[in-house]
Amino acid sequence: MLTAVLTMLPFLLFSLVGFGAARFFFYSHAQKKRLREHGTAGEATILRMERTSMQINRSYVYDFLLEFEVPGLPTYRRQHRSRAHDWKAFILEPGVRLKVKIDPNDPQRFVVLGPVNQQRPQSIQALVAAATGFTEARTVAPADPVKALKDLQSMLDNELITQDEYAQKKAEILSRL
Repeated sequence: MLTAVLTMLPFLLFSLVGFGAARFFFYSHAQKKRLREHGTAGEATILRMERTSMQINRSYVYDFLLEFEVPGLPTYRRQHRSRAHDWKAFILEPGVRLKVKIDPNDPQRFVVLGPVNQQRPQSIQALVAAATGFTEARTVAPADPVKALKDLQSMLDNELITQDEYAQKKAEILSRL
């Protein structure tokens, strides 16, 4: 069944959108496949990511500013417009590093393979914490109150928190006993 559908796909595309669009679709797909197989491996860092008002299949399109690091080439930047979900990353934001393959003949052509490190949170609390700018450690209460009090004292001794913050957190930890 699937083979029959794939065999009919070019004819369906041709009849729906015309020869030019069907040719573009298959050329683009073939070009990405060639880059995945024969491109030069490198990494790209997202420097800027801005959502546009444009959508494709209910997915927003973003304007990215990427910085590429490819062996044998100087570091360079490129602006690119794409849907974020095309890059197979759970979280995309400035600072995220992506595995890419670059066309050796034209460094402006590339394909994203996915994130260098998959940052998939282990829990919904971690996802909420990431969205609000807090670390998971600040949102999840430590299981051992003695360790929490020692850590709190250490933070006060290293002047990471004020005396007032120390007193407030200490009272909060002791209230859970």
